[in-house]
Amino acid sequence: MRALTLQGVESIQAENDVADPEIQADSDVIVAVHQAGICGSDLHQYHGRERVRPGTVPGHEFFGEIVAAGRRVTRFQTGELVFAPFTTSCGQCFFCRDGLSSRCVQGQLFGYQPPEDEPDSGHGIQGAQAEFVRVPLADSTLLHCPASLSAEEALLLGDNFTTGFFCAEQAGLRRDGITVVIGCGAVGLCAVVAAQYLGAETVIAVDPIESRRRRAAELGARAASPEDVPALVAELASPSGRGGADSVLEAVGNPAAQRLAYEIVRPGGVISTVGVHTSGQFAFSPTAAYDRNVTYKAGRCPVRSCLDRLLLLVQNNECSIPVEQIITQRRVPLSEGEQAYRQFAARSGDSVKILLDPRQEPPSHEAVSRNLANL
Repeated sequence: MRALTLQGVESIQAENDVADPEIQADSDVIVAVHQAGICGSDLHQYHGRERVRPGTVPGHEFFGEIVAAGRRVTRFQTGELVFAPFTTSCGQCFFCRDGLSSRCVQGQLFGYQPPEDEPDSGHGIQGAQAEFVRVPLADSTLLHCPASLSAEEALLLGDNFTTGFFCAEQAGLRRDGITVVIGCGAVGLCAVVAAQYLGAETVIAVDPIESRRRRAAELGARAASPEDVPALVAELASPSGRGGADSVLEAVGNPAAQRLAYEIVRPGGVISTVGVHTSGQFAFSPTAAYDRNVTYKAGRCPVRSCLDRLLLLVQNNECSIPVEQIITQRRVPLSEGEQAYRQFAARSGDSVKILLDPRQEPPSHEAVSRNLANL
């Protein structure tokens, strides 16, 4: 099949002969990918901050059609349109039952293969920036895509929108408080929408890129640069004497964003972070956190645990996914994947979310009919 593969630091290749995924367990399905997103967390592997095995197919955001199913799959059939969280989950272990599907004991992360010098713990699986992707534990992982939902909305529900909503929900939002969202990428823009839905009246969106700040302003946030936001927060906090932001939603995942979050949070405030941090230490000390009585909440969003509820929220038009503010490039063929990664990594061309479409080129061969039928 055609697929993008990571070959080293900042080395992405579009290949035509990557091995087709196969049914490996009776609970697997194979999905023909219609759209796959390039996510900010993909850049950790791309830049080498998170090491992976050469030949790894990246990508954990996808929407597509089931083309083969294992014998024990009961909720899905071939031909159905589906989307998925970025991790698989069993639905039965302690963590799944406790609402933390992102820590499922059987869970696997799409788009990750451990480096060759590390043992394979089984927690990674080839990704979705390809013609086909294997989905283990399909019955408890996948969701049908309702007719009322666009492919783009479904893809964003599988990661960015749900992650932004999770970030807002764990941030201790106050209607009369000051809420700051750091980072106006796809997750940050979704966090702006979620914070407003949850009742926050004053939402400040922070990003160094003017075009991203403009997108946040279109969603109703007050936009600011990282340099300007401390003074803006101080000005807004001064009448009440609160001394800073009540809730800081950090959606970037680097030390500078973490440091800024601490700088502007008030004593007793909450920092909620869903950015993937790869630094070996915090940007502020335990003493600093203690002296400000800061609550710091972090971690991978349990997307599958949240999706049934959020899918209904979107279907009922109670909260809208900001598709137009997020998706900046559509239907990019895999053959242009290397260029797309370079553009996305440089954040050039007003790039926020790039969607790859493997169907923009003829199928590499008849993989479905030859290798996947009747499994």
